[in-house]
Amino acid sequence: MADASTLLVPGQAPWLTVPALVDYLRRTQPRRAYAVHDGLLNDWGLKVLDDVLAMEAARSGADIRRLRPGQSVDL
Repeated sequence: MADASTLLVPGQAPWLTVPALVDYLRRTQPRRAYAVHDGLLNDWGLKVLDDVLAMEAARSGADIRRLRPGQSVDL
């Protein structure tokens, strides 16, 4: 388990499930988490990912979201 204030988490992978992503975010409790690695998702998949991340952000009070193409944050 990582002890980090900021995490870059996969938004999609062949081995990743939404419950596993949510569980990881809840166990690590980062102040910031940004989903990357989402290039294989279509518009519907990106909406699902965005909605899941928004729900977790609201639940935890953390900045949890997907970085869109061209968007950046200071780490």
